[in-house]
Amino acid sequence: MKRKSQAAAFALVVALAMAIGPAACSSSGGASHASGGEGGAPVGGDAGEANSNGSPGSPDGGAPSSRGGEGSVPADGGKTDTSVGGGGSSSAGGATDGGNDGGPFMLGADISSTQESRLTYRDVDGTEKPLLDVLKNHGFNYARLKTFVDPSAPYGYASAANGCAGLPEPFGDRDHVVAFGQQIKQAGMGFLLDFHYSDVWADPGHQIIPEAWRGAASVSELSALMKAYTSDVIRTAIDAGARPDMVQIGNEITGGILKHVPGANTDCWGNDPDDAPFGGSAAKWDDFATLLKAGILGVREVDPTIQIMLHIENTNDLNGVRWWVDSALARDVSFDVLGLSCYVAYQGQPAVWQATLRDLAARYPSLKFAIAEYNPQRTLANRIVRALPDGRGVGTFFWEPTRSGSWGDALFDVQGTSASADENAFAEFDDLRPQLGL
Repeated sequence: MKRKSQAAAFALVVALAMAIGPAACSSSGGASHASGGEGGAPVGGDAGEANSNGSPGSPDGGAPSSRGGEGSVPADGGKTDTSVGGGGSSSAGGATDGGNDGGPFMLGADISSTQESRLTYRDVDGTEKPLLDVLKNHGFNYARLKTFVDPSAPYGYASAANGCAGLPEPFGDRDHVVAFGQQIKQAGMGFLLDFHYSDVWADPGHQIIPEAWRGAASVSELSALMKAYTSDVIRTAIDAGARPDMVQIGNEITGGILKHVPGANTDCWGNDPDDAPFGGSAAKWDDFATLLKAGILGVREVDPTIQIMLHIENTNDLNGVRWWVDSALARDVSFDVLGLSCYVAYQGQPAVWQATLRDLAARYPSLKFAIAEYNPQRTLANRIVRALPDGRGVGTFFWEPTRSGSWGDALFDVQGTSASADENAFAEFDDLRPQLGL
């Protein structure tokens, strides 16, 4: 994408900051939602092509695949005011408490790669500390971890098959994630568990059915496997003292879930898969909903108090987001939080994120909202979510603070095996703490 001039970027920041302010927005009321139809071509593209990119899709920082979700036909053609400051009134004064069930605002980070890292971490004062301690020292109170079904399977995240580099351990499997989850909970932080429901990265371009599940003969059998696996991971985590406070059913699932298989051109990160004979494509929402319900039930049968997030990435396509949520709700898919991806490189400028979130908060008054992944625009991302009405903006999750790429810069300066906290980046989070009520 073209870079804006520094002056234009500064003007955007100032305008948004003035529009959002430190206070929460007052509710403008909720519009009714319509049910979505089956399938169809996405807005602005041919069937099967993405109208938005997803998050970083490879462990070495490669660009995400461009293939996205089928069936993003909006339920209606309505538009929202996307100008800065539109979509709801703001009020002066202190912000009301947001967060998960009235708890603190979730200032989070996805730190999944820490499991496989040999880095040592230094705070802004040069003191060597565990990563969790550095983050906590600057207001972070939540951590997000992704989990794979069997990352050692062929085409899996840690596999050396098919000419892939492989990893020495199956990082990201149940046991590694539970062990890291224990550390998060022992540090007194909240824990968001992100189920990819694959052996490798899941994002808009690839939602590959795990190898162990490819013998399923129907969506019903696939959903039973999904439910059993989900329950097993949640039960194991709780028994180990690593109970997730929130669970994400799938990762960037605008186009569906469990709908691909490896193909002749599939690479080590899952790019260029083939379509599975059946699965959870958004082109067939009834099947998609069956799988989502299975994952949700797998959590709630073990612990009904765990919050459920669904995560989609087409933040810059308001009509597509509306259609997606309407389609889920029309099929009684019950969830607590809608998470969105908000990368400037893929989903546009913060004014776009703000317009979408304000519209959704008014349209779906029973839902809460989070930015599940973002970079950069740290201050604006948090203030936009915090300002949603009635405390329904529950939090944000910065993606991989030690990794830089086309999605944005890291929060640490990594030299060899040493990661030093960036003083300016963490000063920004220090300044955010009182604004977020932390």
